[in-house]
Amino acid sequence: MRYYVMSGPHQGDTGEMTEGVGEIQLPHPATTGVRCRYRVNTSDGLIEQGGFEPGVQLHYVGDVPSQG
Repeated sequence: MRYYVMSGPHQGDTGEMTEGVGEIQLPHPATTGVRCRYRVNTSDGLIEQGGFEPGVQLHYVGDVPSQG
């Protein structure tokens, strides 16, 4: 499933995620050892506009330390 990041440090980014997953984490673009959390807002509909692959909207919900 295609995702579109709507807010936070990765705003404007797109990528692929497993359908049905409600949250993903991406490496923070400016801070080492931190990951940004993004959630699918289930009240948002799928993005289905001409010229774009259908997908879900992700919204920034905070940062967490990287594991490992």
